[in-house]
Amino acid sequence: MKIAFSSLVCPGWDLATIVDQAANLGYHGVELRGLRGEFHLPLVPELAADPEGTRRLFEEKDVELLCLGASATLDSRKPREVAEQKAVLEEFIELADRLGCPYVRIFPGEVQRWDNRRLAIGRIAKALVSMVPVVSRYNVTLLVENGGDYPGSDDLWFLVDAAGHPAIACCWNQCNGRLTRERPTNSLPRLGRKIGFVHICDATFDDQNVLLDYKPLGEGDLEVARQVEILRGLAYNGYLVFEWPKMWIDSLPEPEAVLPSVAAFLKGRIEAKQDVLSAYKGDKKAPKLAPLPADAP
Repeated sequence: MKIAFSSLVCPGWDLATIVDQAANLGYHGVELRGLRGEFHLPLVPELAADPEGTRRLFEEKDVELLCLGASATLDSRKPREVAEQKAVLEEFIELADRLGCPYVRIFPGEVQRWDNRRLAIGRIAKALVSMVPVVSRYNVTLLVENGGDYPGSDDLWFLVDAAGHPAIACCWNQCNGRLTRERPTNSLPRLGRKIGFVHICDATFDDQNVLLDYKPLGEGDLEVARQVEILRGLAYNGYLVFEWPKMWIDSLPEPEAVLPSVAAFLKGRIEAKQDVLSAYKGDKKAPKLAPLPADAP
């Protein structure tokens, strides 16, 4: 497994600083979810106007531009709005291809007023299917992250399975999954090879599963170490992407303070020696019959 962080963690950094810090702190990749306050990444000059220069910037530091996070959703009941959102997605997908970025990420969306939850997820699935020919033209995978009104792994599995194409995969976020009382022991095995990458953070929750506060990795309720263990058991070789909303919660620690400890924690868990699980008790190589005495005939 490799580690990365989202630009949401460092909203004040420019692109060069993000790449330098990632390289200096031992991260393998970066996800861009907005840059210096601009969330429509095709409008960011250093990305859209000079994609080759951006590629060189990442290559020189041996850091991967992992993902472009888009704000588009496919939940609308109005065909015109869905077409507009798909056009936005295509802008992101085309830009990602020019940048050599393997993923574009979206959320499924929300159930609108006077709508039906099952009908809404059916529409989202249909829209994802219609995106397959678009994504297939480029060297990019479209990821759907659990969130909005569909935070559970069962809904996420349904959406990706309905698309039925390797160009559509999922991004799992256990913090959102916790809102449905899911534990990683349920969600990660269910999604399995449908996972493109995993968002990692930690937080505390009250008895009603309302998020109280974000915490350093390993100090909250999200069983981060257990998540890594399960992913290792699933032979997952993708990215663990640290994400928390410094962009919107200014009281969170500065990136200079949190990113070094996150890198150390995740690398420690990835490299930790795991116990060998076995159905046997004791030494399974022990002889099953007692040895004969030396003077036995």
